[in-house]
Amino acid sequence: MTIFDRRPEPDPMVSSPVPPSPPDSDDNPRIALAALVRQTVEFLVSLCLCLMLFRTFAAEAYIVPTGSMAPTLLGLHKEVTCTNCRFRFVLGMDERGRSGRAVCPNCGQHETDASASIASSGDRLLVQKYLFDIRGPRRWEVAVFQSQNEPNQAYVKRVVGLPGEMVQVRGGDLYINGRIARKSLAELRAIRQLVYDNDFIPKDSDRFPRWVFRRGPSRIATPSGWKADGSGFIHEPSKYDRDLVDWLDYRHWDPDTGRYGPVRDVYAYNGGDVRGDNTVSDLMLDCTLSVRPDAQNLVVRMNTVTETFFVTLPVDDRAKPEVRRGGKRLEVGPALATIKSSPADAPRSQRLEVALVDRRLMVAIDGKPAFDPVDFEGVLSGPTPFATPVSIGVQGGGVSVSSPRIFRDIHYTSALANTPKRPFGVESPFILGADEYFVLGDNSPVSNDSRFWAASPVVHRKDFLGKPFLVHLPGQLFSLRVFGRSICWIPDPREIRYIR
Repeated sequence: MTIFDRRPEPDPMVSSPVPPSPPDSDDNPRIALAALVRQTVEFLVSLCLCLMLFRTFAAEAYIVPTGSMAPTLLGLHKEVTCTNCRFRFVLGMDERGRSGRAVCPNCGQHETDASASIASSGDRLLVQKYLFDIRGPRRWEVAVFQSQNEPNQAYVKRVVGLPGEMVQVRGGDLYINGRIARKSLAELRAIRQLVYDNDFIPKDSDRFPRWVFRRGPSRIATPSGWKADGSGFIHEPSKYDRDLVDWLDYRHWDPDTGRYGPVRDVYAYNGGDVRGDNTVSDLMLDCTLSVRPDAQNLVVRMNTVTETFFVTLPVDDRAKPEVRRGGKRLEVGPALATIKSSPADAPRSQRLEVALVDRRLMVAIDGKPAFDPVDFEGVLSGPTPFATPVSIGVQGGGVSVSSPRIFRDIHYTSALANTPKRPFGVESPFILGADEYFVLGDNSPVSNDSRFWAASPVVHRKDFLGKPFLVHLPGQLFSLRVFGRSICWIPDPREIRYIR
């Protein structure tokens, strides 16, 4: 800090005495050491004061003890590495250190050994205090609050119902005032649950492939141009490309049944003893593409329980994007982002996201919407192949697809781990009062939230403590190695993350 001397300047005609020079610090080590100690003490005192002020007026730390918000926020858990696909996942524990049977959510391996896993505490959160004194909580926002059922216990859940609204959980979805509550793409990214990641290919993929190649209808035996390439796939052009779409079909392996089947609400955190009893049709594809100039169209097919959607994305703005629901063409707005081609010797990658969630179709390219979301109501009749919920197709030309991942939306359940509790807002809508909110946990099958509280399902605005914004000390660990040997386990800095 600069200190300004307010004394009058000396007369320039009068010479000022020259002050003696300070002793050289190199010649006075005691003075230098004393100055260093003083600076260090001042820094530490200032740091402590800043931390106290920050904690008092800005943020406070909380620890997550349970898994009701898993996998968004983790409680007590073990970290398990699958022996079949090397996918690392977490398995929840109770306060006594007991956990369920480890089942890999990526490949469905049941024989995964969890005995060598490392027990970890819950995530540590930084909570922004007093934010909800300025504004009310918003839908899909994570919040910390005190419940009327346990006034001395802080809870962390996701806000879904706002004051004055009529809330109901029906068919796994959230309904507000009788209409399905739709998420934006950013909100979906915060909530989505991983189903399969092709960066972790199972050892048994030769016997039970997760991605299969097929050109045209299944009854036509036409050679496919797709081939595997590490954790991705490459499509080579052929003479059939102009007539038929060459499909890369995802086949889902159900961890509960040990065979191909529909995507279900399976949570690895809960262990294999808590089954996924509900079929989930709200899915999302996330992958990276590199498209050659000879490619005409990229096509994504999404299969739900009763209907099929086709999304056609022309390469290099050759035409307008097209969406078909079964045989019916839906209205699509102008293209906002497009698939761009690049030569084979200088490939350029683009990220593609396609989501069919909450009766809303969303497509994004490099994080930007390809067109405005397409909302629809009702369902179409007819059977759908459950085991192939997502497909990527190309018409004409070369394409490479890397790191494809499949996600699902949260399926809100009507029961709490099969306990005979009569839930609020499930069999009939629940109407919230002027300052009342309805909250749900992301780990719906085991989350004790507004649906199952005995006294009242609501959280009053005055009971909110703040908004968690950062996992500053993750519960997940990694091995610290020195000269190739593991010396200890420390919090994994890669898991430090903002809470959306």
